[in-house]
Amino acid sequence: MKPNSDKTRLSTLLQGAALLGAAVASAQSQALEYKYDEWNFNVDTTLGYSAQWRTENRDGFLEAAPNANDGDNNFDKGNMTSSKANIILELGGDRGEFSFFIRGDAMYDYIYEDVTSDMSKQNYLTYNDGIPVGGDVERGDYPDGTLDKHGKRVRLLDAFAKYNFLLGDYDGSVKAGRQIISWGGSLFYPGINGLQNPNDAAAALAPGVETKEIFLPTEAIDLKGTITDSISVEAYYKLGWKETLQPGVGSYLSGTDYFGPGAQRILLGPLGSGKSDGSNTPGDSDQWGVALRYMFESGWNTELAYAESHANIPGAFTFIDLTGPGSYIEEIYAEDIPAVNFSVSGNISEAEVYADVFYSDDMPFADISEELVVDGSSVALIRSRVVRDDYWQVTVGMSDLYTAFKWLSPSIAFNAEVLYQGNNLGDNDLQGTPYVVTDDAWGYQFALTPRYFNIIQGMDGTLSLAFRHDVQGYGNAIALGNGLEEDQKKASITATGIYLSNWEVKATYAWFWDEKEEGDYLIKDRDNVSLSLKYRF
Repeated sequence: MKPNSDKTRLSTLLQGAALLGAAVASAQSQALEYKYDEWNFNVDTTLGYSAQWRTENRDGFLEAAPNANDGDNNFDKGNMTSSKANIILELGGDRGEFSFFIRGDAMYDYIYEDVTSDMSKQNYLTYNDGIPVGGDVERGDYPDGTLDKHGKRVRLLDAFAKYNFLLGDYDGSVKAGRQIISWGGSLFYPGINGLQNPNDAAAALAPGVETKEIFLPTEAIDLKGTITDSISVEAYYKLGWKETLQPGVGSYLSGTDYFGPGAQRILLGPLGSGKSDGSNTPGDSDQWGVALRYMFESGWNTELAYAESHANIPGAFTFIDLTGPGSYIEEIYAEDIPAVNFSVSGNISEAEVYADVFYSDDMPFADISEELVVDGSSVALIRSRVVRDDYWQVTVGMSDLYTAFKWLSPSIAFNAEVLYQGNNLGDNDLQGTPYVVTDDAWGYQFALTPRYFNIIQGMDGTLSLAFRHDVQGYGNAIALGNGLEEDQKKASITATGIYLSNWEVKATYAWFWDEKEEGDYLIKDRDNVSLSLKYRF
């Protein structure tokens, strides 16, 4: 049982890929600008369509996994897994030292709203939300919670106001409203920013996604100020909490059938099934942070930050009633997680290098050791829970732009990052289930992006290769969502064309694999190809 695993880790991976793609391949569109009295306004609109197809047959082990096969069994090889139209609307304005920004999006996916899944074509072993366990979803349909996340949606993202002011000879600013606060220097693996911001994992896994559609703003007040020419400070207090949005049960890249949007039941073999009994969520208060930054004359930057946060990603409490019908599984969001983060970045020759060190003495972990509970005539088994202990991680990375390989590309962007993580809960040697955390683990990611100019008149393009490898060890610290699982690999190749700074066309092929005969990589048979088209004005 893996209550918090692949879907959160994959969302983190694709979140990093989206960040990289935005940094390397995007072009600035020409926003519509207006002026009224002393006010300046701008409106930026993005219209898009994207489609995705499955390119790999089902893995025999995964399609028979009773609590992790709905997303696998809902889509046959060669079938379309997404057909989505979307719009992003942004409105900004400023007058003197005051400014505001509002962003919203909407989407409609034909596959989820108007098409019956392939589960209706064959008698698959299980469908947790319907036949035969008493849920309200017919075979071939999608749960309501899944449709809410993947079918159609209109939502408000950012909505904040900002005021700039002077602190003596130095400047400061205050920003209030729905906003994203992201500290630390890592590109692919989150550190303190993994606690500060929820994200939309369902969006991150979909084709044609933009970075601004992944991060979910929350209500906060953020204050920044410079103290000297080289020292600055920042502090925030959050007024709201929001969970990371997981892929819905039965969606193509979902990894569990009993957790996340649309979950209703967990299957327990001869004991029948238990309810997916909602979430134990934290309150909106007691989330804050403070950061101190120093810039050296050499151009190197450092940041020391402390934050108190509630987890945006849940663990699970699983209670199996051996003598009655009281079995259930509940999502648990840990509260009051302290975190310290130190970042340093600068240039060595022409390359930008950085390092991030993260530590928490009260990080939540998924504990899936079994405990037998006897209370009179009742006997039960606790199968998973959330425990807390020390956790630390170090990320080291670099970014560079190469122009010496003209025969390959006029310019090649290269980004790479290595993650090492440790804790006080693990074992030196893996024992039993592969979901027991080891005392340390490490992995790496890189992306190589050649860029081509004027492919045809008015069109530039990129061809990006991204790769991730979890090399050694297992880590399941819940709150950051960047746990490693030994030998898991993911690669993608993306071709992007940008025409006249307004049109963008993109094609991506993604692979997932490991070397295990019976994999714990719950989406390793979900290779896919996607196409997207966008127009910005």
